[in-house]
Amino acid sequence: MAQSGMKFTNQVAIMAVLSANLIAESPAYAAGEEATHEARIRELEETVLELSALLEQQACASDATCSRVEQVENVENAVVHPQNHPSSYEKTTIRVGGFAKMDAIVSDYSKAPTRGVGEDFFIPPAINTSGDPSDPSLNLHAKETRFWLKSNTPTERGDITTYFEIDFMASLQGNERTVNAYSPRLRHAIINTGRWTVGQTWSSFGDTASVPEYLDDLGPVGVANARQAQIRYTLPTENGSWVFALENPETTLTPFGGGPRIDADDSVLPDVIVRRNWTGNWGTISVAGLLRELKIDSAGFDDSEFGSAIALAGKFNVGDQDDIRWQINYGDGLGRYMGMNSFNVGTLDADGEINLTTQYGLLAAYRHVWNDNMYSSLGASFSGADNDTAISGFDVPESYQSAHVNLVWSPIQRMSLGAEYIWGRRKDESGNDGILNRIQLSAIYLY
Repeated sequence: MAQSGMKFTNQVAIMAVLSANLIAESPAYAAGEEATHEARIRELEETVLELSALLEQQACASDATCSRVEQVENVENAVVHPQNHPSSYEKTTIRVGGFAKMDAIVSDYSKAPTRGVGEDFFIPPAINTSGDPSDPSLNLHAKETRFWLKSNTPTERGDITTYFEIDFMASLQGNERTVNAYSPRLRHAIINTGRWTVGQTWSSFGDTASVPEYLDDLGPVGVANARQAQIRYTLPTENGSWVFALENPETTLTPFGGGPRIDADDSVLPDVIVRRNWTGNWGTISVAGLLRELKIDSAGFDDSEFGSAIALAGKFNVGDQDDIRWQINYGDGLGRYMGMNSFNVGTLDADGEINLTTQYGLLAAYRHVWNDNMYSSLGASFSGADNDTAISGFDVPESYQSAHVNLVWSPIQRMSLGAEYIWGRRKDESGNDGILNRIQLSAIYLY
């Protein structure tokens, strides 16, 4: 700062000398009778300003200190007078939305009835294959009501967008005795800038465009439907896109001989996913590959394996408004990625080592639009696992089946009323099975 002050003093001295010379030589000064006093003053002021700007430009060109001083002064001015420096947040646009939904569900089980979250939506592994059946039960709830918030902020590096969404499903708080108060559940929370997406959302392994439009929140048994934190890069192409993602790892295992699931959150490597999407007037199609480290390093166990899976999915347009949606999932790394963790990814053998289980899932669904205010979806799904019963025992699931059919009517814009029939079946390696018959009535209003 001392150097800048010295330069400034020198500039003032030089300007004073030059100004004196100019005043002495100025035609307006020599011919006082030909110019007014004000004209001479304006001429001198303009000359001094020009010289000042020239000297400042020459000094800053040889010393970067001037630019740094100017930056500091700008920051100090912004701190002292923030109203003169509008924040970029003032340019942020925020949108809110969601829907209110009411579900009336009647469930009938062939074996012991499902309790808990399995009453609110269809969870295949929650179907019991033993126990005494009971009469059908009625469950009314509004837990699927959702709220979302979107933001968009323009910056010098491009727009930054965020998306946040909650509902109240699978809540551990609340009960049906008095006020039915349930805690929010995080569904999505992502940040997007350019081709990058970070945060929690649907796994890149699943193709959301191929999921049928059912009233039930989760859908068929053979569908890839994980939702988790990830880092995703999307590369657009002429006819679709490439997607590369690193996602949160989690290993679910069956203990030797069967028993409660082991959740082993011990992996050090993220799940790696690559997906290719194609889009056209005919619809969409995708193929995805998954590579996972399955690891356990707790409770006296220490082993790891690498599993993989592949997913094919699509939505083919039929006519002007109808479509066919389908999925095929296969691999020894599927596990929790399919059917709400219908199968564990593997089993621990007698030596505590991980044995991966090959699994597969199929889905086919047809959506028909009756008119501008009414549509129906009809679909069936199947999933299975090649269990080694010598290791897993016979109480593990062998296969699942499900079917959905619905009718949805929109009497006014943004509002839908629907009825859906759901059939589900679980079969264990022991030969025992359990069947669910369910009718779901729903009212939805988008806001």
